Amino acid sequence: MAPRLASFALPKNAPDAQSLLAQMAIAPLHELCPAKPGATTAAIGLALALASVWGGPGLIWAGEEGVFAEDGAPYPPGLAQFGLDHEKLIVIRAAKRDEALWAAEQGLAARAATVICALGVNSKPLDLKATRRLLLFAEQNGSRCLLVRPLAEASAAWTRWKVAHAPSIAAPDEIGRPSFFLELMRSRFGLAGARFILEWDAHAKRLEERVARDLSAAPEYRSADTLRASA
Repeated sequence: MAPRLASFALPKNAPDAQSLLAQMAIAPLHELCPAKPGATTAAIGLALALASVWGGPGLIWAGEEGVFAEDGAPYPPGLAQFGLDHEKLIVIRAAKRDEALWAAEQGLAARAATVICALGVNSKPLDLKATRRLLLFAEQNGSRCLLVRPLAEASAAWTRWKVAHAPSIAAPDEIGRPSFFLELMRSRFGLAGARFILEWDAHAKRLEERVARDLSAAPEYRSADTLRASA
């Protein structure tokens, strides 16, 4: 059963975004679920940012062809903005879901690798057994998996996040940082319900929290200044 999210007021000792990100780095499987249609690119962007922060011997990006067809193929200059080494990146475009999952499992067999597995919305929901297989492969090899898929109930993931685009903040005629709105739906670390806006700093190669407080009372697309004024 999904966590009850009637109240998002966090206790004073609740972990901040950086604490949660540090916890994610030591866990084997996480789910990044698009919050609404069109948010798959946000979920994949967050996955790329996390993979860049974590580093490791290589990154395997396995996805259903339908996801690439809808959201576009990987763009090398864009990947470079996430600090990803093209020589350590393997992209697998699978015709079927089972093939994408198989490729992800094989990638997780590589010691300490990071695997992004991106699944679309046009297939039957992924069952608990499939997520347990990903978890097992990751645990056995010290690797990590970021599973991008539509929100569902059954999962062996350590954390489940709902991800959407957040408006970037920049001077006129400038491009702001890639920004992500996150809601923690489930966590084995104990606390769910936290909401954050994270920005990707390409120079420091890190994710930074825009507003260091709970964002639950604010509509999804208000500016940071408005959030600060109303907090």
